[in-house]
Amino acid sequence: MNNILVVGELINGTRKAVKEAVINHDDQFIKDLARQQAEAGADYIDVNVATGHGDREASDMEWAAKLIEEVVDIPLAIDSSDPGAMEAGLKTCSKNTPMLNSVSAEPGRLDPFLSLAATYNTPVVALPIKDSGIPPSAEERLEVCKFITEEAAKRNIQPENIYFDPLVLPLGVDSENPSITMDTIRKIKQEINGAKTLVGLSNVSYGLPNRKLLNQIFLALCIQAGLDAALLNPNDRSTMAVLKATEALTGRDAMCMNYLRAYRQGLLKD
Repeated sequence: MNNILVVGELINGTRKAVKEAVINHDDQFIKDLARQQAEAGADYIDVNVATGHGDREASDMEWAAKLIEEVVDIPLAIDSSDPGAMEAGLKTCSKNTPMLNSVSAEPGRLDPFLSLAATYNTPVVALPIKDSGIPPSAEERLEVCKFITEEAAKRNIQPENIYFDPLVLPLGVDSENPSITMDTIRKIKQEINGAKTLVGLSNVSYGLPNRKLLNQIFLALCIQAGLDAALLNPNDRSTMAVLKATEALTGRDAMCMNYLRAYRQGLLKD
């Protein structure tokens, strides 16, 4: 089994400090943040520059992607709901093949984003969302994932290049939400041959105390369910320690080699 792919989540225009850095084109802030994530063990860096500050997301994406590639050797996940901004980021990446985050089955989003993924030959993060919103059950989410897989195949995008995000909704809203996410992961792995799965952790703990604890336990449970990738803060050493320990305990890390390597590098010391 493969180790969990870590997608660093810190360059996100909804965060106040990042929003200000993007608006003001603070080169050093973005470079430092990207470098820190790479050094902490990220495999990809998710780049979202949607600040709502004028009609400049495409140019901001081009600026950010270029800056980040100057200081890190890992690929970027170009994260946008705007096809123009997405393409600007994909065009700018020259060192590594980026990831496209994300496509869904919503009207106006499926075709242009899959076309971009096919044109630039990139892996894709896909969300089981349709025009009526997020399906409530794991079975219904799986059906949307199958539909996206079929549409992707028409453009020669194979399931191996799709990371399905089963969608994480807050535990505090419905106690069944985490179980639905984990069940969706299992069903995707069982029924869509070759497809991968990815989760963003933070939603699960929204509105509850000690969010980090809930996020970490949820991460471990998702890995046990068959998770392939996680969008998280790689600078959070305790979360990274949980990830590495869970990989070792679930047989994903043969002979605990990655666990031991991370320990020697100081990445598991809180």
